[in-house]
Parts: sequence; structure tokens; C-alpha cells
Amino acid sequence: MTRTNHEGTVVDAKASVLSYLFYTGKFEVPWHQRYYDWTKEHVSELLYDLDEAFRENRNCYFLGAVMLVKKANGIWEINDGQQRMVTFSLICARLARIFRDEVDTRREALALRIFFDLDENHTRDLSEADELTPRLSPPRNDKTNYNLLIRDKDVSTNGKLTTAWGEIDKHFLAMDPDKAKKFFDFIINKLEVACLFVPKELDPSSVFETLNARGKPLGDLDLIRNYFYSFFSGAEEESRRDTVHDSLERVRAQLREERSQTKALEYMRCYLQCKYGFLPKDRLYREMKGKIKVDCNQFSPSNSADYVFNLVEDISSKDRVEVFHAISSPSENGSLIEHFLRDSSQSGSLQNLFIFLCELKTYTVTQPIVFAFLNRYVQENNIRKKKGMARFVHNRLKLLTSFVMRTTLVATKFEPSRFESAFSALAQKIMSAAALDSIPFACVLRDVDDYGVFDNSNFIEKMEQTTIRHQTKAKRFLLGLAYHQQPDDIAIINERRYTVEHILPESATHLSGWSNFDQRVHADNIYRIGNLTLLGSADNKPGPAFNGSFSEKKDIYRNSIISLTQEISEIPDWSIEEIQKRQKQLAKLAARVWELPNEQ
Repeated sequence: MTRTNHEGTVVDAKASVLSYLFYTGKFEVPWHQRYYDWTKEHVSELLYDLDEAFRENRNCYFLGAVMLVKKANGIWEINDGQQRMVTFSLICARLARIFRDEVDTRREALALRIFFDLDENHTRDLSEADELTPRLSPPRNDKTNYNLLIRDKDVSTNGKLTTAWGEIDKHFLAMDPDKAKKFFDFIINKLEVACLFVPKELDPSSVFETLNARGKPLGDLDLIRNYFYSFFSGAEEESRRDTVHDSLERVRAQLREERSQTKALEYMRCYLQCKYGFLPKDRLYREMKGKIKVDCNQFSPSNSADYVFNLVEDISSKDRVEVFHAISSPSENGSLIEHFLRDSSQSGSLQNLFIFLCELKTYTVTQPIVFAFLNRYVQENNIRKKKGMARFVHNRLKLLTSFVMRTTLVATKFEPSRFESAFSALAQKIMSAAALDSIPFACVLRDVDDYGVFDNSNFIEKMEQTTIRHQTKAKRFLLGLAYHQQPDDIAIINERRYTVEHILPESATHLSGWSNFDQRVHADNIYRIGNLTLLGSADNKPGPAFNGSFSEKKDIYRNSIISLTQEISEIPDWSIEEIQKRQKQLAKLAARVWELPNEQ
């Protein structure tokens, strides 16, 4: 492939018609790049845009940038632009089938040159595809399906590549053959890309990071993985780079869920903050690179690859990933939680690890601290010391949970930014300290106690005025009180079975049976904690009782298994005074449930 030389530059650039780029080279996606990752929405959007440009007879349709790195064997590595190049070749493969059926040998030959290594005078056709060599080699997990598709063989939909093919196939099934011919003429002559030709001596990852081209944008997880891979690009590092790749894939597989990469990225940030301290979410990748560079210079100046290899091995440790999974998706029957409850002698406690994790789950700012503590417990191999570690960690997590719950209950809004720097620094100390009891844990919490929740009287006073509108927050508050009152019924009082009940109905349209409340008083009291309780999901739904008076509701309250709710049925009538009275009772109960010591 020829390219334009720009005197004085290391990276050469030229604009190229994409078909001409294919005609003059062979390409492969490097082992460390993402698998084909365009969704059907990405493909559909491209096809729509191309159709629009074709209809308007534009002089050019610019598809974005492609970054190519020259290899010793003459093949060009596609370090960026994989999604565009693969998709374009699939479009041409689908059009080749149309031209075969239409006996349009000229266009069929042109289309074949896009995805097979053929010269301009070739006379081959699609029936000979099994004998031809593909121009483009995609990642190994996509290679089989890709080669089948360009060779006129259909495959079942079992991944993003075949889903993309299905979208392309559907698009051209609805297109008139004559239009398809003109469409093909347009895309092979008017579809342009900006090509960056990077010499192999230059680190491609540094160029790759700056590109912002069409397609699925790279998130921090992809950037972090790509950065790790860049340390193992030499031929002598083939074995270790495969290990690094497999290790990082294992993390993603263990934490895979409906939120795609979100959970794996949460884990990565949690781990990295335990190792390096606070890393702002919006600068995670760049800050991490800086920390690694400092550590490499300090601890492994002669071989940064060794440092990164060991770092990845630690990140992908099965024990560490399982700890994070227990934190982010707590299960009472999880092995880590069961072992911890046994070792800490807290199985029958009003507050134990499972309850702590449930209460802290939505406050991800606490993840580094919890992760660091539980890792210290897991890593302790001495049986006697492990039990002591479990008891120590239990006490610290109880303190953390009480602090967070008290803060979120009295604060208008829980703001992670108030705590993330201090919490990350604390987690870093917990992970590395020789003696955990040397860390002034309570002092750190006191330093960020902007709402004075360590002062019990102040906390109770604030709780007497507290209102809670958010359902999740209200349910967690009420469940905490219910667990405290009925420790033997924790398994029965399952949070999925219960919802928040407003004793005085939320809707003012149902006030006709509530003589003690007008609309103004109603608005001032419906979200006060004294007006909240728990009911089973089957009971707490629209019906005559809940659209009626307090006396009609009391029968349902009386039959509840939750003491907090049963007690309401003993009240003769519901009034502002009763709400205030109950508010004070619940404020004092909350202070006992989420107790904070004077000194620790």
C-alpha cells in the first residue's frame, strides 16, 4: 500500500476512498482490540446515513478516521476503525450476492476485491469464495463467522457481528436491485476515511487514545484494558499478553450483568482507589496512568511490564472479584457472608454483614472501604487471627454503616463528593497497613461529619423534623427499624416483599375520610417519617380500604407481621399530634439502630 509522506512528521495522514484503501492492502485487527462491538442501532444508523447521502447525490460521505500500524509482514494492523472497516466489508459482501443473482459480473468482481485479496484484473466470482484469501482478519472470536458470511454462507445470530449482518441483510432485501447497483457505485467511489499511518516504532496506544471517531465510543474500561495491553506488544511477550488478556476477560465475565460494562468498571475503580487513593470518576483513566507511571519509576524502573503484569494478576484475583460481587450484589446465602458471620460470631445479631451491605449498597462511595476491609479478612490464613479480623472488621463496618445511614437520613441530599477523597485515602491505608488498629477510623469519619450525626442529641433533633420522599431510602430506613424490633423475623421481612405505606394517603383526592387534615396540613405531613410504615406488596395496593378512612386501614395494619405496623392499629385516630408523637419515637429508635459510639 502506498501512502502520502508529509515531510517532518512521524505519523503520516491522508484522505482515502475506503474502497481504494481495501484494494491496495491487507489488514488485521490486533489481538488486544475490542471484538466487533457495533449494535444493530449503530449499523442501522450508518445504513440510513448512507442512503441519505446517496439520495442527495453528495460528492462525499466521510466515515471517520482509521488508524493503521505497519507490521513486518506487510500487513496493516487496524488499531482504530475496526468497526467501520468490518461493517463496510459486510455491506459489500451482501451486495455481492445481489450482483451474483443479477449476473452483474463487473460489480460482483469489484465487490469481491473489497473483502478478498484480488487484483484489478481478476476473473473470480462468489462461487469460488472458498479458494480466496480474505483481505481483513477480524479478532479470533469473530473470524469464523466473518469468513463464512463473506463466502456466501449464512450463520445463526449468536453475537454482535451476526446481528449486524442481519440488519444489513434486512436493509438490502427491501432494496430494488437497480437501486442496489447505483448504491454500490456510490459507496465505492464516494465513501471516504481519514487514514493515520503510524510506524511500528511509535506507541500506537498514545495515538489511539486521542482518536474520536464514529461508532461506539471507548469507555474508561476499554481504555484501561488497552493501556495494560500496550506493555506487552513485543513478540517475546506473547505468552504474558495472552495471560493479561484472559485475566481481564475473566473479570468482565465474572461481573457481567444487564448493565453491560458498568459493574466491571465499578470494580476496576474500586480496586484502583484502594491501591492508589482517590481517582475522580471523570478522570479515572488519566489519573490511573499517572499513578502507574510513578509506581513503575519508583519500584520497577527497568521493567514496567513486570509491574503491570503483577497488577493485572492482582486485579483479576478470584478472591478479590468475589469480594466485590458480595458488596455490589449481597446475598444472605453467599459463601463470603456466611463465613464472615460465623467467624465474627454475628449470625444472630441485629446488625450483621449482610444487613450492612444491603444498607450501603446504593452508596458506592463506601465501596473502597468495605472492599479493603473484607479483603484483609479474606487474606488472613491463620484461623485464630481470621476470627479476630472478622470481629474487628464487623465493628468498623457497623460504625461506617451507622455514619452513612445517619447522614443520609438527616441530609437533604447525600453527596458522595463530600466523602470520596477521604474514603479512598482511608481504603488505601486499610489495604496496606501492617496493623489495622493503628488507623484512626472514627476520626476520619468525624472529620467529614458535616451534619453533626456523631452528636446523638443533634441527630435525634434533626430526625424529629425529617421527611423522606424517595421510596428506596424510606424502605431502607423502615426495614432497619423493623429488623431491630424483630431480629428473629429478618428472613421473613424480605425487602422484596414489602413496600412503603403512607398512613395519611399520598393523594389529596382521598382526604374525604380524614377530618383532621385539610390540603395544606396534608402536604406538610405525608412524607414525615411518623407517617410512614411497611406493608406487604399484596396489601399495599389501591382498593376500598386505602381510599377510605384511617379506621378502614387499621384492620390491615393489625394483620401485618411487622410490629412497627401492628402498633399503628392501636391508635384511636390519626392526627397531626399522632404523627408528631410517632416521629419522636422513630427518631429515638433510629438513634439506637444506627448507634455511633462516643469514641472509637
